[in-house]
Amino acid sequence: MLKITLINPPQFTRYPQPPLGLALIAAILEKAGYPVKLLDANALGLKPEDIPGLAAGADVIGLTAMTPTISTALRIAGDIKHAKPTVKIIMGGAHATMLPQETMASAPAIDIIVRGEGDETVIKVLKALEDNQPLESVTGISYRTEGTVRQSPDKVSTVDIDSLPFAAYHLLPWKSYRPHPPHGMSLPFAAVVTSRGCPYRCAYCSKPVFGSKFRAQSPERVVAELAYLKERFGVKEVAFYDDSFTVDKKRVHAIADRIIISGLKINWTCETRVNLVDKELLRHMKQAGCYAVAYGIESASPEIIKTLHKDTTIEQVEEAVGYSHEAGLQVVGYFMLGSPGDTPDTIRQTIDFAKKLKVDFAQFSVTTPFPGTELYDIYMQNRKESISWDSFVYAGTDNPTTPVFESDKLTRDDLKTWLTRAYREFYLRPAYLWQRLRRCTSWNEIKMNIKGFGMLLKSV
Repeated sequence: MLKITLINPPQFTRYPQPPLGLALIAAILEKAGYPVKLLDANALGLKPEDIPGLAAGADVIGLTAMTPTISTALRIAGDIKHAKPTVKIIMGGAHATMLPQETMASAPAIDIIVRGEGDETVIKVLKALEDNQPLESVTGISYRTEGTVRQSPDKVSTVDIDSLPFAAYHLLPWKSYRPHPPHGMSLPFAAVVTSRGCPYRCAYCSKPVFGSKFRAQSPERVVAELAYLKERFGVKEVAFYDDSFTVDKKRVHAIADRIIISGLKINWTCETRVNLVDKELLRHMKQAGCYAVAYGIESASPEIIKTLHKDTTIEQVEEAVGYSHEAGLQVVGYFMLGSPGDTPDTIRQTIDFAKKLKVDFAQFSVTTPFPGTELYDIYMQNRKESISWDSFVYAGTDNPTTPVFESDKLTRDDLKTWLTRAYREFYLRPAYLWQRLRRCTSWNEIKMNIKGFGMLLKSV
């Protein structure tokens, strides 16, 4: 039986999150009988040069990467292949799915790329390797053969996501995960994804792996996993990292009902869109243990919202935030600075809007148009030079890096200044500090606020 090591490459963050995709692949491989080791270099604090020695016993290496981590992942692949030329290196994830040819051309160490959902594909690849069979019959992959890179036809996923095993948390350093404030009211913390695909068309999202068709686990399956995490690992808080958790309101009502009826005491948060909630749903979520909802608000400018294909209105934002507060939920607002059409005036408008909304927490970031998105195409229309993959990193309080793009209205230095100004103006207001003091209802919440305030001061 092939021995497999799965690797999540390191990146700059003080708040590592569990690599759920890799942990699910690990669980699928274990279910099929393969010996699996999972190295989350991000949570373990490993450097790229540490990894080849730790992966030395593997026959097959599985690497995942998004654009911000692709260069590090390719360096690790090269070092592992240099140390053991016979090892087979398979890469998956959003970046490799979007740019398979470019990725393999820049990294001779990568033998196979699994494009899109890998649940079924990875098992077929391993069987072909074990039986020394050609890879051409496996759909959804890019692979090397006779010195060239070939692509098999795309695979249409038929997997029943209810049938998937629980992510292999037992292979992760799960006590090392630190939720980014305002998450982390209760520890230990875990993250869960209960659905795939998003039917919306935001210009900054490419959906390369899961596509646009919404598919969700049943309420029974969702609550069973929550109970497992609590019983096996003592988890007290879960973050639902679905793209839009409340796409199917009926399903969320059913999840809330099952949590309440089962007597499962667990705190949780979720992310969704402002046009996918209502009073009744938010109240029901609160009753079932939800304490915070995050909304992608992005901008206060209707023109910019239209450019981003967000398909929401300022009125829907105000209504969703108001309903959430009425239900007793905290609100996290995500805002983007430097989108196409942004000017100093529209950024000022967005900062003032965040304050007017009285969201409990505002997360400002510089717009980063990743390859494969419509936003990237907009930015690249009049540019001849290519952009290094190393430039595509998430810019926010956790990683205040230099913005990738600038415009005639906003230079890179302008955007960095506006990002710092946004955080200062929002959080260092007497009115905001009083708002936070009034809403703190427990010692855990006070500790979380102190942690978040410390992170803010380091950044600004």
